[in-house]
Amino acid sequence: MSDDSQTKPPENSTEPESQQENNESSQNKALSLAEAQDIVEEVTEDLFDHSFDGIIKAETTEEGGWRTLVELVERSAIPDTQDIIGRYEITLDHSGSVEGYELRERYQRGDMKEEI
Repeated sequence: MSDDSQTKPPENSTEPESQQENNESSQNKALSLAEAQDIVEEVTEDLFDHSFDGIIKAETTEEGGWRTLVELVERSAIPDTQDIIGRYEITLDHSGSVEGYELRERYQRGDMKEEI
């Protein structure tokens, strides 16, 4: 008769304590600015059928996420000063998931205007 208790892990075994702590800390780890920028750029490609032009503002939220303001080329023109630019606010939660987005402004690239 063989002793199976030495070859099988206990049925109710859990992850080692250090691995559990690593998983918890990675779930609670706040996104860096660079990570948030990468996510926002990728998200704009998925959400909108417009060319990504840039991120012009990024700030943290009270909940540990990010609020960003991005510019997208909604209509290209020649000369490019006639391009139509849309400014969208995109909000990410602490894990990088999109909480929402909103069109904040639309303007012609060549228009003189005060920046936000």
